[in-house]
Amino acid sequence: MFIRSLFLTLCIVFSSSACFAYSDVVNWLRQQSFNKCKKYYMGHIVDNFLQNPRWESGETADGEVVVNVRGKMDYAGKTVNALLQFTINSHNRSWNMNALEFNGVPQDKDMRTALVEAMCESR
Repeated sequence: MFIRSLFLTLCIVFSSSACFAYSDVVNWLRQQSFNKCKKYYMGHIVDNFLQNPRWESGETADGEVVVNVRGKMDYAGKTVNALLQFTINSHNRSWNMNALEFNGVPQDKDMRTALVEAMCESR
């Protein structure tokens, strides 16, 4: 019984610490700020706005570095699955929020702007 409890405890500890093991590019992006709320780190703003946010990084076939953030949020009175996608330019250390989806449906630039404003106001 003791060994089983110890095993379960270790599994929980290791799995929860793995959830916070971000790549260098994700860590870098989390330390950046939106122009609308420069006093706050993006990681803080996004993590407090989305429910259960998951940050992940990768590279496109064209060699472009991207960071996706997935989580749930309320929109128009309903809970939706949101995807925020950022492209990273490692040469000049800049980033751009280039995509936003709600339940797999792409949103336009005006919606991206409105979401950033809402995230900044809710901090």
